[in-house]
Amino acid sequence: MHALIVRPARAADRAALARLYLASRRHAFHWLPADACALADFEAATAGEEILVAERDGEPLGFASVWLPDSFLHHLFVAPGHLRQGIGRALLDACATLPGGCTTLKCLVRNAEALRFYAAQGWRAEAEGGTGDDAWLLLRRHGA
Repeated sequence: MHALIVRPARAADRAALARLYLASRRHAFHWLPADACALADFEAATAGEEILVAERDGEPLGFASVWLPDSFLHHLFVAPGHLRQGIGRALLDACATLPGGCTTLKCLVRNAEALRFYAAQGWRAEAEGGTGDDAWLLLRRHGA
């Protein structure tokens, strides 16, 4: 097994990233009906964002997308079969090197696994919004 590489996404990555996005959302947002997430969602969800891909041996294992004008981490997803392997941390580290860095994100309250991950990486809640299944926390990277 070769080292994990984090790099800017290329046009040729988009189909694989759309599949990863769909599988990851269905895994992470297990309370939603399966048809609440669609393959076509990726393009609209990441439009205009800087996308970084984590890959090993040419296989995309995760991605992050950042809205650069606000240094806002919009998405960070790791393929369900590759969780807890340092991929999310590597993506966060790479996002921090983007122009303006990456200082805030929103996470659904029901996504407890992601909230634990972000807390372990030094992110702290500073605001909340939404209700029910759509309730979210605004997190800021500690020290940012």
